[in-house]
Amino acid sequence: MLIATGRWKTFAAAGATVALLVLAATLAFGTDVWTAFIDGSRFTREVVLEAGDTGWHKIQSVFAWARMWGAPVPADCAVQMVVTLVLALGVTWLWRSAAPAPLKAAGLIVAALLCTPYSLDYDLMVLAPAIAFWASDGLSRGFRSFEKTMLAALWIVPLIARSFAAATLIPLTAPLLLAAFALLLHHAAEESGASLLWFFPRRTVR
Repeated sequence: MLIATGRWKTFAAAGATVALLVLAATLAFGTDVWTAFIDGSRFTREVVLEAGDTGWHKIQSVFAWARMWGAPVPADCAVQMVVTLVLALGVTWLWRSAAPAPLKAAGLIVAALLCTPYSLDYDLMVLAPAIAFWASDGLSRGFRSFEKTMLAALWIVPLIARSFAAATLIPLTAPLLLAAFALLLHHAAEESGASLLWFFPRRTVR
């Protein structure tokens, strides 16, 4: 989003912050800390994520969805990469569109949760600001079709996602977030005079 909208100062500040933190960690703990970091990352990828020792029902990503349903790791990675690329293109379009700022913010948050292969149910607290942004737009401009239902579902899903997937092997979070992002894109397209998802009726509920 920062690149797509030309926020180069923010982008540079973020990069400089990371560089300073890397330097500080190296000075404080030595270069061996990075060897330990790489080893820890490998363990997390192979054991926690790919082997699913955490439990697929706890991980709320597209990657975990595919693993839960028996897809091999290479296929899972491919699916996650494709979804992440589509989301990146969607966020780029959204933030360069004439959509209201609250819809842009909500879309960015939803996409961020979907872009990582390792997000647990307690990470879904990040949906709180997305719901707030989206609701504020609805309160000021009027709620469109399906928006109130979607907001309610986003509020409820963190409470039941883990237990429901454990009992049924049916993930709730990833499909719901994908639907929410598609709905946000559709409403943004309406603001620009186009429609990305023609099957959503253009009806405003006051």
